[in-house]
Amino acid sequence: MSPALVTAVTAVAVLVGLLSLVAAARGLAPGKLQLQALLGLQLVLLGQLAYVLYRLSGGERPAEKGAFAGYVVLSLLLLPGGFALAVEERTRWGSLVLAIACLVVAVVELRLGATWG
Repeated sequence: MSPALVTAVTAVAVLVGLLSLVAAARGLAPGKLQLQALLGLQLVLLGQLAYVLYRLSGGERPAEKGAFAGYVVLSLLLLPGGFALAVEERTRWGSLVLAIACLVVAVVELRLGATWG
């Protein structure tokens, strides 16, 4: 997997996570901007999945196949789960849930890059 792609996805996840963390610190419920940024991040992750599938179809393989597959699935499921919890909890804690989900996605991205090469 391209190190530039991993860096870009990690940066987007950290930015959305920091946006949500600031909202939580200010005592704000998840707003429209946060939810749109979360949707954008999920679209970026789906684009990354398409790229990974393209690379796999070309014969390239990650060094740790099982761990890589688990990280890909985890990265795709974290944000919808965080979104569901944040929409259910329309307080500052919903913003904190989004922040944590995004920051965990950033860590998972780094692990994806490490397990590929």
